[in-house]
Amino acid sequence: MGEPTESLSIRANIKIGSFHIGSALTDILGSGVWNRIMIADLGYPATPVSLLLALNYFLSPLSVWVGQRSDHTNWRGYRRLPWVWGGRSLMAIGFLLLAFNTIELAESDNKLWWLGIAASLFMVSVGYLCSGSTYTTLIYDRAPAMQRGRAVGVVWTMLLMGFAFAGVLFARLLPEYSVGGLATLFVTTIAIASALWFFSVLGEERPRYDMPPAEERPNFKTDFQAIWSKPTTRLFFLYIALSFMGAFAQDQILEPFGGQVFDLSTGETSRFAAYWGTTALLGSVFALVARRRLSGMTYQRINRYGIAILVITFGLLALTAFTHAEAMIRPTLLLFGAGLGLWNIGSWGLMVMVSSDEQAGTYFGLWTMASLLFRGGGSVIGAAIRDIGVLLSATPAFSYGIVFALEGVVMVVALSILNRVPFAETHAEPDHESLLVAIGAEG
Repeated sequence: MGEPTESLSIRANIKIGSFHIGSALTDILGSGVWNRIMIADLGYPATPVSLLLALNYFLSPLSVWVGQRSDHTNWRGYRRLPWVWGGRSLMAIGFLLLAFNTIELAESDNKLWWLGIAASLFMVSVGYLCSGSTYTTLIYDRAPAMQRGRAVGVVWTMLLMGFAFAGVLFARLLPEYSVGGLATLFVTTIAIASALWFFSVLGEERPRYDMPPAEERPNFKTDFQAIWSKPTTRLFFLYIALSFMGAFAQDQILEPFGGQVFDLSTGETSRFAAYWGTTALLGSVFALVARRRLSGMTYQRINRYGIAILVITFGLLALTAFTHAEAMIRPTLLLFGAGLGLWNIGSWGLMVMVSSDEQAGTYFGLWTMASLLFRGGGSVIGAAIRDIGVLLSATPAFSYGIVFALEGVVMVVALSILNRVPFAETHAEPDHESLLVAIGAEG
């Protein structure tokens, strides 16, 4: 692949990272707003809604194949951008169709519109899988080796910034559910996200015309077997599986939790993302600065701190549900965000460490598959446990509390797996300015 000769400045890093503000907008649009409307406002069960939102998770093996293809094929010299822009275009179309089909379902109650909803979310899922891992690999290609941890960390911090922004924007655009408000929300969100997806990566990939002949390029099976044969890869895959399952089992039910247990409005539950997104952003920035400033602050240690905070958070959320303590929700969400920010930076930093230049697309396809598949599995399991709990106990509060408590247990197991993964990490980096100093100098 070759080592990039051009340093990645903080300004360029933030430009590329703005892509993920658009990603956050569409993520919250689906898992935070649409699911809330379907479950709490329109009264549909959580399990089928979560299964549809989780299509991209269960189709995630596609990302490994896409990543491997982007390593060895190109269109007019570009390997990553065709997948990134093509996939995001498919996502935009899918979300607009989702709004149309949801409105028709709500207005007519004709169950055939569920087929349209399923088709829309299938388009969104395929588009996401074609563009997600290739975008991350583009960042890996763009940054020199010693800047890749920072590059990916800044980009994923922008994702968290997007979550905070989305919570505020959606609360203003749709304070209460209405057909007109839903249509306006989807069209506005997709317009903003599409602009960010296009301009953030424009000019960031350098075309290559030195690709070997097709017959000399490794096939998918060869590349995948080469990375999967390494014990570190398999053990780290298990860690990603457990940690993403534990961290996101509440993904589809957090806003309905606020609506059904505490009778909070759509606008109020939409602000949940602003609460945890804000502190997740602060936690990520702190992790990036601490990684560069404090001796011994490795990605492993950052990760452990994040998991510890998440375990405490899920215990507090369970207590909030069991005791109907509405006053605890917002402080606990702020703590959740801080833990998520540390865990986020630590996990993606470790992903960079265990990947290689020659098979970067395949590696990030594998990490994307693991994170999506088990995030999706966790969210559907969480929704199913909630539904089963409601049937057995007839008390939504108890059902939500059980989900939160189980998340804490899974995160403890994930931490025990992480402690067994052998990492060789060098703390020193060539760029010695802290993140905040660099932002101030270039902003």
